Amino acid sequence: MTDGEETSLPLSYRLLLIDDDPALLMALPATFRSRLQGCLVDTAGTPDEALQCVNEKPYDAIISDIRMPGMDGVALTLKMREIQPNTPVILITGHGENGLRGKASAAGAFAFLTKPLDPTFIVTLLQQALQERRSEQSRSCATQ
Repeated sequence: MTDGEETSLPLSYRLLLIDDDPALLMALPATFRSRLQGCLVDTAGTPDEALQCVNEKPYDAIISDIRMPGMDGVALTLKMREIQPNTPVILITGHGENGLRGKASAAGAFAFLTKPLDPTFIVTLLQQALQERRSEQSRSCATQ
């Protein structure tokens, strides 16, 4: 699902939020929009929807649940990073089982968080991820 049609105004950030929890898919984008100026958030309720989004649009950051039907967030991260290798991925889970943090890191996740999410913390972490991405893009442009 997309926030709306493209506008002529430049967008500061395009985010993709992936979770099978409809309540989180409504609440977290509202948090991002209220705290990050120029933020456009696309949502996906399944890993397949997420892969379709990633194939269609570039994202500045991706936030994904780990436990979802069909494919877990670690496997999804690996697939998304094949398509958009420089996009930071933040993985979230309500299940803090051992080994998930290591698997998330090995998959190339920028960060790993457990639910319930602290809105201020996730926004701060997202800002760090976006800043790192912008810095990488600037360095890449400077070397070309």
